[in-house]
Amino acid sequence: MLKTYNTDLKADLRKRNSFTDEIQFSSYDIKSCMVILAVFAVLLLSVISVVTAQNPSFIY
Repeated sequence: MLKTYNTDLKADLRKRNSFTDEIQFSSYDIKSCMVILAVFAVLLLSVISVVTAQNPSFIY
């Protein structure tokens, strides 16, 4: 009729992996990720510099 489920909490005894372990054993290439991040940073800084530049035709 009714099934009984085991609701006991069990400790997780697996090794905790750090972030660096995950990066090293993943299939992502670190150099390509760094290049992409650098390109995004340059594009962001260029957009910010254009937006914050003063308008030369603006006269006080």
